[in-house]
Amino acid sequence: MFNVKDRESVIPGQLVGENVYCTENCLSEDDKVYSSIQGMVRVNGNRGTVIALSGAYTPKRDDVVIGLVVEVLECGWLVDINSPYMSVMMGEEATKNVMEDDLSRYYGIGDRISVKIIRVNEVYNFDLIRPRKLNDGFIINVNPKRIPRVVGKRRSMLEILRKKTGCNIVVGQNGRIWIKSDKPDNAELAVKAIKKIEREAQTSGLTNRIESMLDNEWRK
Repeated sequence: MFNVKDRESVIPGQLVGENVYCTENCLSEDDKVYSSIQGMVRVNGNRGTVIALSGAYTPKRDDVVIGLVVEVLECGWLVDINSPYMSVMMGEEATKNVMEDDLSRYYGIGDRISVKIIRVNEVYNFDLIRPRKLNDGFIINVNPKRIPRVVGKRRSMLEILRKKTGCNIVVGQNGRIWIKSDKPDNAELAVKAIKKIEREAQTSGLTNRIESMLDNEWRK
């Protein structure tokens, strides 16, 4: 049984439960399960997980992230993905003639790109593929651990944000969110809603509150 309730905050070493199955951020000793981090417990039947509420982004396979090109190399581009770990995106992602082409023609220093992470190893070396340049617009940063709430189940929250603000929004799992709109007020409303989601991510009923806020602001 669990010693904590769903959405309850825990600290490292706190007893989560006995004879339960915990899938993430937990340590087991005999039949007891303890939290290994400070976070929030999610309980589903006899299964639980502890979700970190803060911390840097750790690259994961198949994540789509927003990167910043910080250097053009002979073989590709050095990309900052808002993580302690830097990565090189190979030139083959843009051209077949890597050694003959001027790679800065494709992506230059300061360019913002949406990319997918693949082949992450134990020391967090990884590859970036499928780049897409994000022109114009702007980027805001949120806690990477709150990104699942910004996206929502089956992308429900993200679709609400897009529909009710009319903005083009790309969410990176690394905590960077790109927003583009021809109307500054719409973009400002999107930022306001996202920041509210970030602040209240651990609370229930958030989707309804966000919809209500967007509807009320839209009518002003």
